[in-house]
Amino acid sequence: MKWVISIVVILMASLIKGMTGFGFALMAIPLLTFFFPMHALVPAMTLLNLLTSVYILSHIKLKVKGKYFVPMLLASFIGIPFGVFALSKFPESTLQLTTGVSIISVSIFFLLENSRSISLERKNKPIVFAGFISGLMTSSMSIGGPPIALAMNRKGYSKEYFRKIFALISVINAVISTTIYIAKGMFPVFSIKFTVLVLPAILIGSKLGDVLSKRINQVQFKKMILYLNLFLGAFIVVRLLFNPVL
Repeated sequence: MKWVISIVVILMASLIKGMTGFGFALMAIPLLTFFFPMHALVPAMTLLNLLTSVYILSHIKLKVKGKYFVPMLLASFIGIPFGVFALSKFPESTLQLTTGVSIISVSIFFLLENSRSISLERKNKPIVFAGFISGLMTSSMSIGGPPIALAMNRKGYSKEYFRKIFALISVINAVISTTIYIAKGMFPVFSIKFTVLVLPAILIGSKLGDVLSKRINQVQFKKMILYLNLFLGAFIVVRLLFNPVL
């Protein structure tokens, strides 16, 4: 039964990522940890995240200028050591609760905010601070997607730009992480077996997500991103209330 549930979870997570470009691990890991140990699951999720990101990149022909993603990527690298420091100084439950409440608050603010146009000058400015926060959150809590998602959504990036930039960053981070796992002997055989088993679900979910994304207009896409972030933030808070991290 646990394998059937795992396949369904991976299918839904890959569908969500195929549609939006992010949220794969954040959707899948909390549910799969009921069945599998975290140390074996995380390397598998990293590899699966790499596969879904490569799939997205292969289906988006749009060219993205480096200025739209390199600054936030470099800023995320800078944020990583600060996240490690925060993890060593503060309880994980405090960090996750702060993250969940922050995501909920910002998402609600943007949802309630009156729609207004963004100047071309502001839209073209690189995303730096959100990249820094993303790196900090990634290294401290393994939750780095929401800050960049909210920033790009706020700037009005087209859904194809949005999905491709996320995929590019995910590929780079996944390759680095997987290399470290292998070098340190932290990539167990289970992770490879798990990846092979759920591969069909990954392909089906990614394909369905890609098809559905083409049927969503820009306004609907922006609202979907905000509602997804709102859901993820609420999910973090509820999970802590019922299963606090010590």
